[in-house]
Formats: sequence, C-alpha cells, structure tokens
Amino acid sequence: MIQFKSPLNIYIVWHPKFPRGIDYANFLYSEFSRNYEKPLSRGIGIPVFFRSELADNGKPLDINFTLANKNAIIVLVDDEMFEDKIWTDYFRKLALSSPKNSRIFPVALSKYAYDVVSEVKQQFIRLKDITDPDEKKEFEKKCTKLRSELLHDLSRMLLDMVPSNESQKDSSPPPVKLFISHAKKDGEPIAIDYRNYIRAETKLSSFFDANDIANGYDFENEIAQGVKNSALVVFQTDEYSTREWCRIEIITAKKYKSPIVIVNAVKSGEKRSFPYIGNAPSIRWNNNFSEITDLALIQILCNLHSAQLLVSMIELYKLDKYDVIEYLTSPPELFNYIYIMKLKEKNKKSIVILYPDPPLGMEELRLLNEMDKSITFITPVMLPNLMFA
Repeated sequence: MIQFKSPLNIYIVWHPKFPRGIDYANFLYSEFSRNYEKPLSRGIGIPVFFRSELADNGKPLDINFTLANKNAIIVLVDDEMFEDKIWTDYFRKLALSSPKNSRIFPVALSKYAYDVVSEVKQQFIRLKDITDPDEKKEFEKKCTKLRSELLHDLSRMLLDMVPSNESQKDSSPPPVKLFISHAKKDGEPIAIDYRNYIRAETKLSSFFDANDIANGYDFENEIAQGVKNSALVVFQTDEYSTREWCRIEIITAKKYKSPIVIVNAVKSGEKRSFPYIGNAPSIRWNNNFSEITDLALIQILCNLHSAQLLVSMIELYKLDKYDVIEYLTSPPELFNYIYIMKLKEKNKKSIVILYPDPPLGMEELRLLNEMDKSITFITPVMLPNLMFA
C-alpha cells in the first residue's frame, strides 16, 4: 500500500501567551497554504500546522516528521518563549534532534531571541529591528519581511540542489535564480536597476545576458540553459514583443515549464502583443522591485510544490494504469498541445493531463477539448470522478 506523503509540511511554533502569535500563524497559513477568505484562489497549497498549545502531558505537541518528504519548522521566538523553560526545551529539541529532511527557521521577535537556546546555530530571520510608530504598519512590515525570507528558503528546500563541491556538502543550497528578460531598446534601465536590487537587497542570484554569457559561447544555448534553470521575470515594455530574443525567451520558458512573471511596463502601447506571453501572473510596474521578487518566488514555490505533489498523486491513485498520464505545474493552455501531441504521436493512445487546482472554467476546457476529445484535463479535486467514471 502506497502511503501518501506531502512534498512539504510547514509547522508554526509559538508560545500560547504571545499575543501576536496567532496573527503571524494566520498570515503564514494564508500565504503558503490558501487564503480561507478566497477559497477559489490559486493558493500554493502547502499544508500548514500550528504548534502553540500544550498536550495532556503538559508539553507541546510533537511533530511527526514522517508525514512529509520535507518539513519546515518556523519558531516565533518572543519574550514569553524566552522566559518559559518548557518552550525553550521544546525549541532546543527541535533544533538539535530534527531529522535531515527538516529545517528550523527561528524568527527573532525579541532582543533575547538569540539567547533562548545557546546550542541553536541556525540563522535567525530578524524581525525585532523592524519598528514603526503605527503598530498595524509595524506588523505588516514584519509580515512582509517574513514572507520574503521564507519564500526563498522554502524554494531552496524543494529545489533540493546540492553543492557541486564535496567540501561544501554541509553548506546551504545554492540561491534561486531569476532570469531578467527585457528589450534593450526601452527596458534596459529598469532591468539593470532590478539586477542591482537583487544583488544588493536579496539572497537571490540573477541571469542578465550582458553579464552572464561568457565570450565565445553559443548565445542561444546559454539563453536556453539560463531560462531552464530560472524563473523568468519579464519587463514587458512597448518594444518587448518586437524583439526576437525576447520572444525566444518566453517560448523557451514555456517549453521547459519554467515559472514566469510579467511586469507590465507598457507606456504608450504595443503594435502587436506577443500571444504566448499570457497564462502567467502579472504585476504593474511601479518601482516595486520587492513585490515583483515576491511574486516570482511565489511562482517558483508553486511550481516546485505542484510538480512533487502531482507525482505523488499519480502514484497514490495508481494512474499509471491509464495509457499516458502527464502533469503540468500551471493551468493548461493551447501552447501545451505542442508537447501533448508529440506524446500522442509516440504512444497513439489516450492521454490524461493532471494540473493544479482549482479547475479551469468550462469555456477554457471546451476550447482545449476541441483540439482532441481523447485528451482529459483534470485536477486533484477531480480525481475521484476519473476513478469512478
């Protein structure tokens, strides 16, 4: 019998007397699982569990690390935790005894946070230094910082990239890379500013063709490899769709199912919008580099989590009994038929395509099915219908 395992479980630990603990926990739940106020929104869908109460034995609830392939434990360290031996012992146990598939993310919300457990060597997410006269604004700033840090760190966990050098095997995984796609004619100034922002203000790395392609190397191949191993951040300016290499970068990203984020920086207009630039989240350009970066990281985390979750679903429901079962990490579109029809030509059989919830609207599904009625598009929530059809 196959036991289902989540690709990643998140646990949020805080002292029950920490007044803001539940507010941070609800915020993180909405960001990394789903917004309970918008049930039809496309949340990341990572299971999030709270640890803030004592069990019948007078100790905090244990964490079952075997329920997921990886576990992230976010510990909100405030004054209350610093002063309570039960909770400091719990923190110590998590920090020193968690298995290799788990990682602790201590969050400093008190000036004493670093002294709670002397044995803790993990890097803290520092929120205690963020202040504002307005309590609500201070909380929002801290939440923004916490989300940004965790988006990158959780993506690195799921990427599971290992250092190439054996001597670095105990070091942290390589940073996530963003490919900055832009038209040099009118998008280069923004792109350069964004590259500089990434280098100065984040722990991410970037791919910027003017700097990252060595002399003498095949330009097209280097671009393809850069897109394949990155998230594409597209600065869509007036001239973007007129540039061949910009169009190639979009098509390459779709080919490799790389995450894409569109930054709408069109001023006057476009003579022709590039048709394959759609089916991706977009954000309006407003000197908002931090928001752009967070959106890109959300897409990376969504893609990584969806890919691993859908593979687990295929195994759990034994979908391999069908002729051909494939998955997409984003909602299907007509562009996907390039890959799907190659599969069909090779196998000459019906195909089931699994993609993340929520399902597409009927109008989009009808359009997709007009191409080939033998191809079935489903999401995890629709799997029972397929099994009993």
